[in-house]
Amino acid sequence: MREYIFAFLLCIPLGACTSDAGRGREERQDEHSKTHISPDGAVHLTAEQIKTNNIQTTKVVEEEISPTIDAIGRIKPRSGAESQVFAPFPGRVLAEADRLPRLGDQVRAGQFLADIEQIFAASERVQFKTASLQLQSEIDQARQEVDLRQMEFDRSRQLYDGGAIALKEFQATESNLKQAQAKLEGAQRAGAEYDQAAAQQSEQRRTPIRAPISGAITSLNLIPGEQVEPSKSLMTIVDTATVWAEAAVHESDLTKIRRALTAEIVIPSDPSRSHHGRLVNIGIAVDAQNRTIPVTFAVPNSNQNLKIEMAIEARIPTGKPQKTIVVPAAAILSEQGISSVFVETQPGVFQRRAVTPGARRVGNIAILEGLSAGEKVVSVGAQSLNSEALKSLIPADEERGNAAKRKRDSAQP
Repeated sequence: MREYIFAFLLCIPLGACTSDAGRGREERQDEHSKTHISPDGAVHLTAEQIKTNNIQTTKVVEEEISPTIDAIGRIKPRSGAESQVFAPFPGRVLAEADRLPRLGDQVRAGQFLADIEQIFAASERVQFKTASLQLQSEIDQARQEVDLRQMEFDRSRQLYDGGAIALKEFQATESNLKQAQAKLEGAQRAGAEYDQAAAQQSEQRRTPIRAPISGAITSLNLIPGEQVEPSKSLMTIVDTATVWAEAAVHESDLTKIRRALTAEIVIPSDPSRSHHGRLVNIGIAVDAQNRTIPVTFAVPNSNQNLKIEMAIEARIPTGKPQKTIVVPAAAILSEQGISSVFVETQPGVFQRRAVTPGARRVGNIAILEGLSAGEKVVSVGAQSLNSEALKSLIPADEERGNAAKRKRDSAQP
């Protein structure tokens, strides 16, 4: 028993020594991994830290960029590129549900959409019969008049040949006969055309509905079996191969863009991608409330990224291109209204520098002040580098305490 107690007491100082040694190793590891900040504020990273945080740099370059003004706006269908589809007559929609076009589908001009079937009610068939009888009555009356005028003409000829009447009276009866014959021919022709049309319609008729233009279906009100009227729009088709970007330009900026023929169209949700717009029209009326003028640009949209009524930003050039410093947008850090970048002054050494950003251009940002061409800025991992710099300001004991707490929290179920 005495030997067990002796062995236990011997383990206590050894455990304490082991604990002190482990703590020393942790302190040395913490000191080695901690980011070093020099008195001038430069961040010093080891090659391992750069790799771990995926820090990448890009050389600052100059590009020819035109000064621009930015105007917000929306995507609109171009003039003549929107068409509504109507039924030619009251009727019922005939189509299989799985063959009907859906909202957003692309259709081609002339493509079959559905059939409209017109069924004539009993009252309409009565109207057809009544009209047919009326036309036949007019034909009979015209024929009787022709017979009467023919008799008058024959009698007047005999009288004229016998010298009983003058030539003028004979010519009058001849004219009356020709008018009656023309009236009969007109009545017979109208009756024949009506009978032909009535025969084609019979009790019902069916007419296909086809797409008037190529484009996308933006509204749809077409249900199989539904009764439709000619006044009700069945669908709206918009050709979106080319769309219009309508930007609201303030009246004070109108003189600045008087020579602009193009614009860069950007979607705020995806500023890294831009579209080329060609000037179509500058409005002639100023919005009384906002004091803006609509300026319209035609934008190719073959990939269908631009949607109708989508919000856009138009960057309209106001002058000749100028050499401008450009950096990736990811390099810019913004804190409390101040923009800055990390410049690599020497390998592994990064200095924060305040800059004055200008216009954004397809994933890049123009820099008006603070950088020179040829310098290297952190283009990937700027936020990680910023976090490393802030982490270095935390005291070592506090950082170890936080690390231990995070370890305990992760170990808990």
